[in-house]
Amino acid sequence: MSKRQRATERDFEVITRFYEVASFCARQTTDRPECLKRLLEAASELVDAHAAALYVFSPPSEDPEFMAFNLAAPAAALLKTPQAAHWAQEVVASLHDTHFLAHGLDGAAPQGGEQAAALPWLGLSRQAGWQTVVALPLRNRAGVLLGMLAMFYPCEQPPGEVEFRLLKLLAHQMGDYLERHAIQQAVAQSEERFRSFLGATSDVVYRMGPDWAEMRHLKGQEFLRDTEAPTDRWLDLYIPREDQAVVSLAVRDAVQRKGVFELEHRVIRVDGRLGWTHSRAVPVLDDNGEVIEWFGAASDISSRKCAEQALRVSQQRYHTLFDSIDEGYCVIRMEFDADGNGRDYTFLEVNQAFERHTGISDAVGRSMLSIAPEHERWWFEVYGHIAKTGESRRFELPAEALQRHYDVYAFRIGAPEDCQVAVLFNDVSQRKRQEAQLREVDRRKDEFLAILAHELRNPLAPVRSGLQVLQLSQGDPQTAAHLVPLLQRQVDHMVRLVDDLLEVSRIAGGKVELRPEAVNVSDALRSALETSRPQLDAGQHHFSLDLPDEVLTVHADPVRLSQIIANLLNNAAKYTDQCGRIALRARRDGSDVLIVVEDNGRGIAQDMLPRIFDLFAQSPQTSNLAQGGIGVGLTLVRSLVEMQGGQVDARSEGPGLGSVFTVRLPLHATPAAAAPDPAPDASYATEATDGMERKRVLVVDDNVDAAEGLRMLLELMGMDARAAYDGADGLVATAEFAPHLVFLDIGMPGMDGFEFARRVRAENTPCPTLVAVSGWGQQDDRRRSREAGIDAHLVKPVGMDELQEVLLRLQ
Repeated sequence: MSKRQRATERDFEVITRFYEVASFCARQTTDRPECLKRLLEAASELVDAHAAALYVFSPPSEDPEFMAFNLAAPAAALLKTPQAAHWAQEVVASLHDTHFLAHGLDGAAPQGGEQAAALPWLGLSRQAGWQTVVALPLRNRAGVLLGMLAMFYPCEQPPGEVEFRLLKLLAHQMGDYLERHAIQQAVAQSEERFRSFLGATSDVVYRMGPDWAEMRHLKGQEFLRDTEAPTDRWLDLYIPREDQAVVSLAVRDAVQRKGVFELEHRVIRVDGRLGWTHSRAVPVLDDNGEVIEWFGAASDISSRKCAEQALRVSQQRYHTLFDSIDEGYCVIRMEFDADGNGRDYTFLEVNQAFERHTGISDAVGRSMLSIAPEHERWWFEVYGHIAKTGESRRFELPAEALQRHYDVYAFRIGAPEDCQVAVLFNDVSQRKRQEAQLREVDRRKDEFLAILAHELRNPLAPVRSGLQVLQLSQGDPQTAAHLVPLLQRQVDHMVRLVDDLLEVSRIAGGKVELRPEAVNVSDALRSALETSRPQLDAGQHHFSLDLPDEVLTVHADPVRLSQIIANLLNNAAKYTDQCGRIALRARRDGSDVLIVVEDNGRGIAQDMLPRIFDLFAQSPQTSNLAQGGIGVGLTLVRSLVEMQGGQVDARSEGPGLGSVFTVRLPLHATPAAAAPDPAPDASYATEATDGMERKRVLVVDDNVDAAEGLRMLLELMGMDARAAYDGADGLVATAEFAPHLVFLDIGMPGMDGFEFARRVRAENTPCPTLVAVSGWGQQDDRRRSREAGIDAHLVKPVGMDELQEVLLRLQ
């Protein structure tokens, strides 16, 4: 057998022996001398002592008790005298939870700083032939000295550290047992006195035959019915049928033992109701020790039993309540340092929700610092204050060691000296995270609104100034020719801002429909470059295009793919200083194609990289309001790439070190054929309107300026145009004017555009062509227009090309 196996077996034997002795002594009916004997034998065996002795000094009024194990009679005689017991008491009187050790008794002084008072008792030990002595005090929980445990060795063989720990455990076990036994004796004496008192003042007195078959007499004192004549039906008269077996069993036991009968049981009261009694009967013996009669007394304990039942019900409801609530609940006992400050607490009770709110299992009996050594000190301070002052508190605090945040209501329970606090709490970590996220969203929303306001004011400023110049110039043709392109550019810029926001909304709502096909990556890069060329040229950037040598094909929407690349190029141009370097390249990477846009611009901070594609995200290191933009371009890029089965990521070494954006798309198996040049689309013809047939056109819009502006534009385009400013006037104008075409607003008060269209369809034959002009342009808005009978749906602001297309189709 290996040394490790022997050590394991030894540990098992120690634990088994300790458990056996502890279990034996835990039983209240255990004989005290036998229990002390077993404890003493176990102590000697577990530390390999040659002999052992036990002194019991309590109670002080009695002579000390002496007990020995494996101690020769002469040695026992030396150590058990009252004088020896007195010296032994002096040995351990100054010790607390430590031990006394002396070895080499032929001349060595005691170790550990013991007083000279120990020397007389050591002299006796030396006389008895011992070379090494270990002594430990036995104390109760209040620290009162109860006795001494001593181990003796014939040679200089002090126990090791593990053996000392075992001795201390056993010393604590002995002290606990002595204290418990003294308490039990006091309780027993008190109960005996109490029963004697009840026997003298009890409600009921009765006499029974030797075998209890016959009740000879019972005086019920208005609690039970009196029995003057002997009866053998006393069980049926006084005991409920369901309880008779229990009472009969207790009676048989008392009869067999010829000992005292004592039982709490239910009885049938004189009024027929059930009550409870504490019944006690003693046997009367003859000279031969045979029972000749039993005298008994019974007390009415119905009220106490009702109170106990009510208490049990209350406790059950209490536990049911706190086990059923969603909140965590626990009772803790505070521990204080020498200065009276809370330093730790131990869990005494927890409910079922406790583990879910804390993540702590098996908490009862454990201290908080043993569970989470880094638990914040403020928790001990708060609970310590509550335990000492009795002030209840409601508060929220983080518990970083548990990675949680709590909403807590805590209050003191029990006596102040118990230092117990009840805690009702909720884990609000998720709410705190959501609040932080909402604050971040709110902050980003405010930033976005500020940026949007800035971006809208930029084009609005020249529009307002240009209109004022036109007004002051009184229609001067040269001034108008200079200002109209400027106004058109600014209006187009505002339209692009609104379109970007609508695009993000459509993608988020899943309302963007892709038209994928085989796309040559090189063609897509060239198309995107044409779109972004104005911004690249405006910044005088040095641009390089690196196309793959082979034909790389992806299955994607060509328009959206070009939009993705153009947005990345525009972003690079925007955040790269004048005359910077920007590169666009593509290459094969296994079964994917990589499209890379790289610049030497302002770069991205590392903490911003994970959020660079989020909606409205703009890095403070790179944000420049003068460059324009509302922080949705990269969000569009990510959404469109992922919708086509790809991925996009951003890299940067930091501010001022440029950026690299990489789009990864799966390659398509079949190369794309060169796309033919698109044929001119007749529906988008832009020839002059001089040759158009003059048509009657009605504009219906509650915005008078919008209605008049569109009417004037239509007249300039050669149409006979009129305007109405609500739905009712529009119906009248339709009946009187008989227009060929009606431009109608949707969101009019009273009668909206949908209702107007339905009324026109129902009341006019032939019906004019109906075209919605609305600020609402989502798929659902267009569907509702079709369902109302509207022929086309245009989104404000309507451009010249769109008006020409509608008018040409009307010819």
